[in-house]
Amino acid sequence: MKPLRSVLIGFAVVVLFSTTLQASHSHSEKALWVEVKEKGNIKTTIAMTEGIARQLVESKQTKVNFSGKGEKDVITKEMLRAVLDGREKSIVARDSADGSEVKMYLKDLEIPGKGRGKDRLVLETYKSGKKKFSIGLPDIEVEEAREDSGASDLVKLSFGWKGLLPFLAKAGGAVYLKDHQDDTEVWLYVE
Repeated sequence: MKPLRSVLIGFAVVVLFSTTLQASHSHSEKALWVEVKEKGNIKTTIAMTEGIARQLVESKQTKVNFSGKGEKDVITKEMLRAVLDGREKSIVARDSADGSEVKMYLKDLEIPGKGRGKDRLVLETYKSGKKKFSIGLPDIEVEEAREDSGASDLVKLSFGWKGLLPFLAKAGGAVYLKDHQDDTEVWLYVE
């Protein structure tokens, strides 16, 4: 009986270790998923964490126009809001002109990185599941002492991604894009 107990304890330790290791390199958040199909095949998948999606829907400056033709929108903010608020589990919208289809739903998104704060903006690209590029952009603060006034009079200058992308600085989260035809993925997330 003791050998079996040792094997089970060993197995439990391995599972716990691998789960902890996985958790330290990624985390999961609820996200709004948008799948675009053309001729029955998924062409593009977009996922954005709930905070970003809600900012997109609630912003008066942002227009949602997935048709790209200046015509009537296939997806409206009200459709997105219905999915985000849980009034609809999923919504499928079809463009009668070209037969394309857009499906929207909520599902967890496994985000690379630790997701601990809002200090860095990370951009990663993948091709056929392999990471091809990654860059992390922290906010940078520079202090400089003026020669004529002494060390106590410092000039501070800060710049970085938070000023360029305030919606991500506020909401955190991630945006994920996949081009199924090219088998490429792009991640933009806050870590």
